[in-house]
Amino acid sequence: MSDFSGMDQFIAVVEEGSITAAARRLGLSKSFVSETVKALEERLGVRLLDRTTRRQRLTEAGEAFYGRAVRAASEAASAINEAQRFQSQPVGRLRVAVVESYHRFGLSGALSSFLDANPSLMVELVESNEAVDLIASGMDLAIRVSPEPDPGLIVRRLGVSRVFAVAAPAYFQKAGVLQTPSDLSAHRILSFASLNYAREWRLTVEGRPMTFPVSPAVVTNSSESLRAMAIAGAGLTALPEWSVAGAIADGRLVRCLADYPMPESGVYAVYPSNRLMTPKVRAFVEHIIPHLPPYVAAQA
Repeated sequence: MSDFSGMDQFIAVVEEGSITAAARRLGLSKSFVSETVKALEERLGVRLLDRTTRRQRLTEAGEAFYGRAVRAASEAASAINEAQRFQSQPVGRLRVAVVESYHRFGLSGALSSFLDANPSLMVELVESNEAVDLIASGMDLAIRVSPEPDPGLIVRRLGVSRVFAVAAPAYFQKAGVLQTPSDLSAHRILSFASLNYAREWRLTVEGRPMTFPVSPAVVTNSSESLRAMAIAGAGLTALPEWSVAGAIADGRLVRCLADYPMPESGVYAVYPSNRLMTPKVRAFVEHIIPHLPPYVAAQA
């Protein structure tokens, strides 16, 4: 039993002047209050109250204990209120694990208005293409792109991520346009190290999934580097639509193999647990959804 057990009862007895009044204030029985205060004295090894059938008074030790006990009880109440504040409004620090190139989801634009609406929050974004352990790394939330969400985690599907084969017009002028997946071996491949695209490309041919081995000229774990190299004309690569849509729209990249789609992944908000989900996590997810590009959110 904690040395603090019984402190609230002791304070109430002192402030109310009797066990009967203290029991009434606390909504407890007189016998429980009396025994709890006695147990407190026994654990401390000192008498706090001199009691008779008609009156009670604090001992010298009781006076010293009472002053500090009141301050301790006040601090405990403040601690409880402070903890509960995090459950009642978006405050504190929000740690979000995000994929590299997260800004191409529209999250950078969403952050400005989110921070305007939640001035008591500090957002920490941790970029990685690897799926981090949310609990071990102290994350409140993750935005992940994955074919299937991890079992045992709480997920909310936000949209879809399609993969496009792309290269710069200058590259196709040198190497020729890629017509079918069988022509992959004749092209310079830029591959993403974190996925199977470093060894093979999976495409759908006449409604059937098929695998085509590749021998990349460049392998990197950075999708941003792949994008930049492709735009510079270094070779052919496969990247998510949300990463290359802008470059396709302005002509810096050209999509190929459109008739042979690659596997899709889901875009998920992933939570360590759904128990007592904090307002800051809920508010962040709800805020970013309207900012997702249409080609991501359209198939949520």
